[in-house]
Amino acid sequence: MENVQAIIMAGGEGVRLRPLTVYRPKPLVPLLGEPVMGYTLRLLKMHGITDVGATLWYRSRDIREAFGSGEKYGVRLTYYEENVQVGTAGSVAMARDHLKGTFAVLSGDGLTDCDLQAAIRFHREKKALATLVLKRVHVPLPYGVVMCGEEGRVRKFLEKPTWSRVFSNLVNTGIYILEKEIFDHIPRGGESDFGKDIFPALVQGGLPVYGFETAAYWCDVGDINAYLTAQGALLRGETAFTAAPFIHPSAQIDPEAVIGKNCFIGPDARIGPGAEIMGSSIGPGCTVAAGARIENACLWDRAAVGEKARVKSAVLCTGAAVRRGADISGGCALGEGAAAGEYARLLPGVKLWPYIKALPGATVEKSLVETGGEALQWTEQGACCDSSEAACAIIRAYAAAEKPERVLVGCAPGEEALCRVVSGALAGQGAEVWMEDGLTPPMLRFLIPEMGLDGGAYIQPCLIRLFDGLGRGIPSRARERISAQALKRDSRAEFARNGSILSLSGAAEMYLARIAPRGDKPLFSPIAVACRNEKTLDLIRRGFQRMRVKDARVLADERVKLRPRETAFFLDETGERLRVETEDGPIEDAQKDMLLLKIWQQEKGRLYDGPNVPRAAAEISPLLPRCDDPLCAGQEAMLRDGVAALFMLCAAMKDGPLDKQARALPETHVRIVSAPCLPRDKGRVLRALCSDTAYPHTLGEGVRIHHEKGCATIVPDGFRDQVRVTSESADSEFARELCDFYLDRIKRIINTP
Repeated sequence: MENVQAIIMAGGEGVRLRPLTVYRPKPLVPLLGEPVMGYTLRLLKMHGITDVGATLWYRSRDIREAFGSGEKYGVRLTYYEENVQVGTAGSVAMARDHLKGTFAVLSGDGLTDCDLQAAIRFHREKKALATLVLKRVHVPLPYGVVMCGEEGRVRKFLEKPTWSRVFSNLVNTGIYILEKEIFDHIPRGGESDFGKDIFPALVQGGLPVYGFETAAYWCDVGDINAYLTAQGALLRGETAFTAAPFIHPSAQIDPEAVIGKNCFIGPDARIGPGAEIMGSSIGPGCTVAAGARIENACLWDRAAVGEKARVKSAVLCTGAAVRRGADISGGCALGEGAAAGEYARLLPGVKLWPYIKALPGATVEKSLVETGGEALQWTEQGACCDSSEAACAIIRAYAAAEKPERVLVGCAPGEEALCRVVSGALAGQGAEVWMEDGLTPPMLRFLIPEMGLDGGAYIQPCLIRLFDGLGRGIPSRARERISAQALKRDSRAEFARNGSILSLSGAAEMYLARIAPRGDKPLFSPIAVACRNEKTLDLIRRGFQRMRVKDARVLADERVKLRPRETAFFLDETGERLRVETEDGPIEDAQKDMLLLKIWQQEKGRLYDGPNVPRAAAEISPLLPRCDDPLCAGQEAMLRDGVAALFMLCAAMKDGPLDKQARALPETHVRIVSAPCLPRDKGRVLRALCSDTAYPHTLGEGVRIHHEKGCATIVPDGFRDQVRVTSESADSEFARELCDFYLDRIKRIINTP
C-alpha cells in the first residue's frame, strides 16, 4: 500500500510457550512447516506493504538467519535490535528515523488475516493518531481490553486486567495503524509499552485514538493451547493462508495407516501400519510407528512416536520422542530431545524441558524442568504451593523477577518450619530476610512500609501471599512477571551482596503502638474476644493492657455465651476479618465498616473511596478518589485489619454501646450473591450492562450502576466461573430486589447468543 510501512515486533522471549521457545525464538515456532512470523510477512505482502522493519531481542541471530533480507517473502526487511528490553513502544521507537508517515505495527508471534487495507482506510477517514485493531474474544485477560464510543473512538483502555476489571470482551490484537507523530508521545530512553503506558495516556489526553473491529481470523500464539488452536485453523482452511492441508510427496505412508481430514504430513515423514493421524501436523523426518494415534497434535522435525502410543492435543519439539505405549494429552509439550519412556503417562498440562526423560511406566503429574519451577497457580490471595519444593520455586521466582533486597517473612501457626525454608531460599537469592513466626497479614502490611522494606511474604497452608513495598498485595503485572520467571530455567536473582536471615524483635510493640492507643482512664465495658490463633489472642491481651481495658474475656473457643451488656468480637485466624455481636444480635458488616469509617474520619479528617467502602459513607464525608496518599493506604489497611478494627471499636465504646452508635449512622444494607458465568461470558456481561443501562454507571472494580435508592456493583470473579453482584441500599428490601434484578439480567445476557 502506497506510503505505508510496517514494523513487526519480534523480540519477545515467549516464556508462556516454553519449552517450545527454550532454543527457538517465538517468531520461529513452526506452523505447518513455516515460522509463525512468515505468515505476518505474507499478510503484509498481500496488502502491498513491502517496506518492513523487525525489532529483535531474544535469539535475534536466529531470526536474522531465518528471514534474511525478506526476499523470499517479497519484502525488504530491516532489523532493529534492542540491547536491553525497552517495551513495545520503546522497541518500535528505534525505527523512528526510518518511518516516514503512516505505518502499521504487528506482532511477529500472532496469526491473522486481518484486512489491513480496510484498517488503514478507517484510520485515515477518522484522521486518527492511532488506530487499534480490535477483536471480540471469550477470555480477554491476556490482552488489553478496550471500550469504544460513537464512531469507534476509544473511551477506555486497560491492559491485561483482572476479571474484576474486565469491562468488555473487545480486546487489542496488537495490530496498530499509527502516524509518525506518535513518537512525540514515546519518551526517548527507558522502557515504555503501548498498552500499559502510551495508549491509556493518549486516551486520557483526549487525542484521536480509534478502534477498528475486525471479523477476520486472529490468534495470539501465546501458549500451548493457543498454538494448537492456530494450527487447527490453518489445517481446516479457516484463514486466507492455506486452501487445503497436504501430504508431501516424499512422505512414506503405509497403506494400512489412517490419515484423517485436515492433516499436514511433511517431507520424509514415515507413518507405520495401523497408525492414525487426525487433525495434526507431522513435521519433516518424523516417525510414527505402527498402531500409534496422533490427534490434534503438532510434531516438529525428527520427532518420533512409538508403537501404540497416544499423542493428543500436545506438541513434540525437534527430536522429541514418545516411546511405545506412552500416553500424553491435554496441552502437554516435550522440548527438544525430551522423551516419554515406554508406557509413561503425562497428565494434562505437563511439560518436559529439553532433553529431560520421563521414566518408563511413570505417571508424571508435574512439569520436569532442568532447573527452576513450573507454571504457577494463583488464587485471589496468593500463589498456590503444595510442598516445600514448590514454595521455594515460587519464592525464587519472586526474588528473580521483583528483586526485593529487604523482605519480611511471616507465617500462620503450624507453618514455622516452612517459613524457615522459604526464608533460607530468599537469603540464598541474595535478599536480606527479616523473619518472625507470629506475624499476621495485617502486621506485614503495617511493618513493611514502616521498616522501609521492599516486600514481604506470608506462608499459609498451601499458599504464599506476596506483598509489595507499600504493604499491598502484589499487582497483576508482578504476578505475570513472577509466573514468567517460574517457567525459566534459571531463577537466580542478581544482588550485589550475599543474603542473610535476621530475627525481627519488637514487631508486636511497633504494631501495637500504632493501633492500640494508651488509655488515659480504665474502660469497664464488658468485652469478649474469640479467635483460634493463640498468638493473635496474646497480641490482643497486650493491646488491652495498653488501653486499660478492665472487663475483657479473651477466648480460643468461638462458642461464646454473652454476658449482660457484653459485646463480642470474633476474629479469623489471620486477624483480617472481624465480626461484632451484641445482646440484641450481630451488627451487620456494612454498619460495622460505617462505624469504623466514621471513627477514621474524625481522627484523620477525610475518607477515600474504594471497593470495600459502603456508598452510604459519602453521607459521613465526601469520598475522595483512591490515590497514593498514605492516609488512603491506611484506610484500606484498616478495613482489612480485624485487630486494628477491634481496638478502634473498643476505644469508641467510651461513647456508648456500639449497636447504638451504629444505629445513629446512615442506614445501609448490603447483599452479596453470585451467578454462574463462564470465562467466555464475563467480558460481554459487563459490556452489555454498560451499554444497555439507562442509569449512571462507573467502571473500576467491575461496573457500579447507580439507582435512585441504591446501587449495584457487578464484578467478575477472578478465580471462579461466576460473577459477583453486590447491592447496597438504605432499604433492605430494595437491596434484595436490586440483587435479584441483576442476577436475572446477567442470566438473560448469558443465554443470549
